[in-house]
Amino acid sequence: MYRIGIDVGGTFTDVILVHEDSGAVHVAKVLNEPGRRYATVLRGIGRVMELAGIGPEQLSFIGHGTTITTNAVIERKGSRTALITNRGFRDVIEIGRFSRPADLIYRVQLDKPRPLVPRHLRFEADCRVNAQGQTLKDLEAADIERLVEAVRASGVQAVAVCLLFSFLDPTHERRLRDRLREALPGVDVLISSDVLPEFREFPRTSTTLFAAYVSPVLRQYIEKLVEGMREQKIDSRLFIFQSNGGVGRPELVLRNPATTLLSGPAGAVVGAANLARVSGHTNLITMDMGGTSLDVCLLRNATAEATTAREIDYFPIVTPMLDVHTVGAGGGSIVRLDDVGRLKVGPESAAADPGPACYGLGGDHVTLTDVNLVLGYIDADDFADGAVKLYPDKARAVIERDIARPLGIGVYEAAAGIFKVAASQMAEAIRFVSVQRGADPRDFELCPFGGGGPIHAFSIAQELGMRRMLVPNNPGLFSASGIAVADFTHDYSRSLIKVLEAADGAALASEYARLRARAEADFELEGVPAGSRRFERSMDLRYAGQTTEINVRIASDDGSGEPAIAAFVAEFHRQHELVYTYSVPDEPVELVNVRLRAVGLVSKPRLAPSARVAAKGRAESSREVWFDDRLHATRVLRRESLVAGDRIEGPAIIQELSSATVLPPGAEAVVDELDNLIVTLR
Repeated sequence: MYRIGIDVGGTFTDVILVHEDSGAVHVAKVLNEPGRRYATVLRGIGRVMELAGIGPEQLSFIGHGTTITTNAVIERKGSRTALITNRGFRDVIEIGRFSRPADLIYRVQLDKPRPLVPRHLRFEADCRVNAQGQTLKDLEAADIERLVEAVRASGVQAVAVCLLFSFLDPTHERRLRDRLREALPGVDVLISSDVLPEFREFPRTSTTLFAAYVSPVLRQYIEKLVEGMREQKIDSRLFIFQSNGGVGRPELVLRNPATTLLSGPAGAVVGAANLARVSGHTNLITMDMGGTSLDVCLLRNATAEATTAREIDYFPIVTPMLDVHTVGAGGGSIVRLDDVGRLKVGPESAAADPGPACYGLGGDHVTLTDVNLVLGYIDADDFADGAVKLYPDKARAVIERDIARPLGIGVYEAAAGIFKVAASQMAEAIRFVSVQRGADPRDFELCPFGGGGPIHAFSIAQELGMRRMLVPNNPGLFSASGIAVADFTHDYSRSLIKVLEAADGAALASEYARLRARAEADFELEGVPAGSRRFERSMDLRYAGQTTEINVRIASDDGSGEPAIAAFVAEFHRQHELVYTYSVPDEPVELVNVRLRAVGLVSKPRLAPSARVAAKGRAESSREVWFDDRLHATRVLRRESLVAGDRIEGPAIIQELSSATVLPPGAEAVVDELDNLIVTLR
């Protein structure tokens, strides 16, 4: 049987087919059809099955990662959404937090981002629950009907319901949800006590709004995809990849579509963590460069950093996720000169339509792909395995017109300057996840993937003083490979704000038991065997009087029985010392949230040693490539021709289906037994 992993990016859709026993893979990379991403996915599935010579009955699993919801939010192309909140609180989403980002304080010309829901679509319920969970004013049936009619008249496709202290008593939210779904069956209704049953009104409202805003978009996409799969007689179970690095059934993910908002970059991190465990290269900084963005993440001891809070346009999203930092620097990133003649790379992207100028599809802006083509780092006739024909003359023409001529320099010098500026921007993203958090990037290996990662990696590593790189096999499809082997993962939480005491063990055990019962029910729906289920308990703790928490997990906690309160408190003091350089062991520790992560373990296909055999008279070619301010005659090899133990000295280009690894003069790449490239830079 085979597993499929799918990663829908901004420009290409990557599909990888993995044999469950042998670990053998087949890959396909297809150009996205604008407005018909589901059709692109179906085409990719069909192509990879054809390459492997298998039928749909041999598929056991299809894991699907997508940027559909992310793009819907960034481009403001989600659904028309209404918000229902308490009387007097309709402007919470606009007021936000007391503290303001520097951009909104000092850049007076910058407009504050608009909320997803305009004021006339925010409705007020005349009810109230207090901070102790007591009902001060009940929700009357007449008020429910008034709200139903207001929503009906507004013509919205989705409704977010977020009432004060509903994480303590969700009764009012549930009554509104049930009546709205009954009266308006075509409208998606999400409530905050399902999406985020935690305190802090603004983040809870914002997260629920994000979930509702993208819910119809995701649901309609999944429906079209499932319908297309049925037409192709693909009856395999479809699972959606989430920001926490795990997959879930579509109906479970649609309870809270916000879990997919930052899932795109997480797939490759899952693949990198798996690779780190089996290869022994356990401390990595991952660098995933696709068509529209660059995503970086730090792995210590083969484990990715995680977080529960991010922002989009200054609006918070609170959901467990891998801590991936994203900047707008991808192959399609548009390059311009600003008003004072400085080069700027991104964040705008030419994407797949019309794409870079060298695609010949109408693109008329300089992009990083045009730059890489002119410098010789990619092959015009062998890009994406020949699926996309490139036109070097079009790339040179736009670089000459927009950059070289205005600066009074040659085309090669302009392209090389753009390449260096892009490297500096990308290096800054890596400093954000390393230096700014107390880690020295020189203590890590750079692990580049995505179509553009191995092309730019050498320049970024040199900028950061890093000397070693680990380039995985099929780097341009690495995110899809991670999704193909992802575990089932779901997160559950509840706010319980109180000073933590030794006697609280029994009460907390009851709270965790309730969360575990929900997890067990979800695993039953997904068919996860009881023996493959793992449960990880954690607590968000802080010193009494603080406003920020640290998530604390005890490695020895097996997810059952009474949690060891003293051990959690001791670990909190230790972590506070690491993060803030001090701890106060005599101060009372306050519990804020209890969290449960439920993991359904999936058997990972083994990464077997390479079976490649050295070929006689290995074919290679040569072309002129720009390094160190001049053109060099450079060897060009196919990665499939390399075998374990091969050593390649730079300058060289190692081409493959999904990417190309660039080795500058003085660099050396060694092929390990898993077909990874271990690169050492001078």
